Amino acid sequence: MKKSKLIKLHLYCGLFTSFYILIFGISSIIINHKLDVDHKEITAHLTKQVNVDKDLTDDKLAENIRDQLRMMGWLPRWQMQRDSQNFKFTVVHLAKTNQLSVDLNTGETSIDVIPKGLLATINGLHFFGGNMPNAPFIIKTWKIYQYSALLVLFISLILGLWLWIKFSYRTWELYFFGGLFFFTIIIMALL
Repeated sequence: MKKSKLIKLHLYCGLFTSFYILIFGISSIIINHKLDVDHKEITAHLTKQVNVDKDLTDDKLAENIRDQLRMMGWLPRWQMQRDSQNFKFTVVHLAKTNQLSVDLNTGETSIDVIPKGLLATINGLHFFGGNMPNAPFIIKTWKIYQYSALLVLFISLILGLWLWIKFSYRTWELYFFGGLFFFTIIIMALL
């Protein structure tokens, strides 16, 4: 392959992975500095009607109601409360939290919508593996993008090193920066 085509391939690989590296970098800063980026304000209050089966366990009842309302997200068990009249639970996903309160006798459900904000959503992508109940296909493709971005990043790194070795006229740069790279990898592995 010609040098110009290899450089273009290296450039396009970098462009493909730049969004992932940017998201990963921002979320790493949020995690390492313990920044509180979640919004806590309720922005909408909705009322819906659902069918309630009182014989179901808390988990199954929450899943049933979430599915009837066509919501996506996880159901944290520690946020479920049930008494003889009401059942309260939360549906959480990367971009918002829905707090639901269900009247077990009438099936009337009140929903408080709490959007998390852009930075909280980016922070959630750091750990998101693509598995979210009732999520549309486009959200599940994040896992595919993650792995393909890492593979393309690795290919870009190898291609960049190969271009540097093959077309570099200053070998001291190769030894200095290559040694610095391997020294950094060793230090990170020891910590």
